[in-house]
Amino acid sequence: MFDKDGDLAVAAERIAQPSRPDDFVTVIGTRRKRKSLVTARDIRRFAQAIGEPLPPPVDDDDSGVLAPPLFCQTLSYDELPVELLPPDGSPAELDVPVPAKRLVGGASEFKLHRRVRAGELLTVETELKDVQKKMGKSGVLYLLIIETRIADATGRPVSTETATYVKRP
Repeated sequence: MFDKDGDLAVAAERIAQPSRPDDFVTVIGTRRKRKSLVTARDIRRFAQAIGEPLPPPVDDDDSGVLAPPLFCQTLSYDELPVELLPPDGSPAELDVPVPAKRLVGGASEFKLHRRVRAGELLTVETELKDVQKKMGKSGVLYLLIIETRIADATGRPVSTETATYVKRP
């Protein structure tokens, strides 16, 4: 859970570069798993960013503040320094070895099983479910289907999201 320095541990499988352009199918099923501690500050910043009223303190140490319903989406991707991100600046979880450089969001299906409170330690697991090669008006497109599952400390689901991203040359 925590490493020797007290930081939250991160477990990730590195995606290998394919030897041929269509070898991206070999990375389907790649998973990244990490822990995320939810803080009242994170919840308040999210509420402020989306124009929601700031949640009131629950007690002296500010734990237990209830997050807005879509807060879990902020946990989908690991926070990394810019120099560790792929060249296009996208999240590391979307660094899929396809011959395309530009990434845009497509569709998202989000299910909230329950709301999150400050002070919870959550497990975030991201999995590359599929990569599809399509022909668009401007040429080849690659659809990356990513599933993110968030669970609480007991393993019960908190949220599930299936998101589709489009990569193109």
